[in-house]
This record gives sequence, structure tokens and C-alpha cells, in this order.
Amino acid sequence: MGAALSDQLVRTWVFGWAKCRGYTPQENGSSLSVLLTDQQNHLETIVYEPTIGELLELAGETREDPLRVLTVVTNRAQELLEAAAPLGLRVTDRQQALMCAEMDGQDVEAPRPPDDEFKLEHIREDDCRRVSVTVNGEEAARGSVAKQDEHAVYDRIITSPQHRRRGLGSFVMRALTADILEDDVETGLLMASEEGRQLYQYLGWTHLADAFVIRR
Repeated sequence: MGAALSDQLVRTWVFGWAKCRGYTPQENGSSLSVLLTDQQNHLETIVYEPTIGELLELAGETREDPLRVLTVVTNRAQELLEAAAPLGLRVTDRQQALMCAEMDGQDVEAPRPPDDEFKLEHIREDDCRRVSVTVNGEEAARGSVAKQDEHAVYDRIITSPQHRRRGLGSFVMRALTADILEDDVETGLLMASEEGRQLYQYLGWTHLADAFVIRR
């Protein structure tokens, strides 16, 4: 395993993820809040392993506002979901997973596209590095990575439906890794969707915690 699960590690993921998306996290005691400026200014609160009391307080606030979203990172998902059930909130996602990987030993060479028709573009911003894969001028896949402390935080590794099962997800991950290894990073972090877990496991990533999302 490349990292020990802790509240600080979850916060590191949040701050790195926010860099990739242009968000500004706000500290709220045991939780963090992020204004989703690209999602109709919804307010997402993220908390790691809350007590039942903390969960119910945050869930109650979420129930009062249709623009609020609560994401809980935990290895006690069933217990917490059962505790929040009487509030009648919708569980919109319970299949996410926080994952990590050791960066030592990762391939530092830029990978070759799986087919000559694909073109890779590297985009460097102040806080985030991005790659875009195009074919005939249209985007086929993309992804982002940001450095947060000694961690590389990956985000939105996406392949267009018509180009799936051609190795582009692995290609994007390896291209991002080659870029971010130019910095001093020790561990990779990401939040995987249910669809993405298989890819990351294949690439050697390890499950740290589950995550679920609830809203009014």
C-alpha cells in the first residue's frame, strides 16, 4: 500500500482534486466544503469517518438545501447509511472508492498511443497537468493530475464511449504519471467510480476506503 488511510490523507485528496477542478476547499472542523462552480454552484461537503452524531448533523443540513451534497469517505458505509436513512435523503452514489498507488517504480517514459490515429496533447497549468487524446480533431480521452504535498492526485480519467476498450484509459494514466513524476511525489491518490476500479486495480492501485454521496 502506498499510503496510510487517515483524515489528513482524505484532506490531501480533496485539496488535490480541487486543484484539478479549480475549486477552493473550505475547512469546517471535521469536514471540508467545496463550492462546485462548474455544477450550478452546488455545495459539496466531504467528511471522513464521521461519528453518527456528526453524520446526522451534516445530513440534516443537506436535507434543508437542494443545492447541498454530502460525500462520506468511510469503511463503515452500511452503518452510516442505516443511521441516515430516517432523514429520507437520496443516495445518489455508493460505489466510489478512494484508491492509492506507490509512485516509486512507475514508468517515467511517456507512453506510445495504442494506435497511430490518436494524438496526445499535454496541457500544463499552474496547479494542474492535463492530457487530451484526440482522433480526427475530436477528443477521445482525457485526464488530470495535480501535486498536493508529496502526493499525485488524479481526476476525471474519461474515455468517450465510442473509443472504449482500446486501452485509452491506461494510456492517459501513464501519460499523466510520466508528467507528474517530474515532481517529487511518492503516492498517487484518486477517487474511482465503479466503472474505473477495474482499470486502476489492473494498474496496481489499492483500495483504501469506500465513499457514498447523499442529497435531498
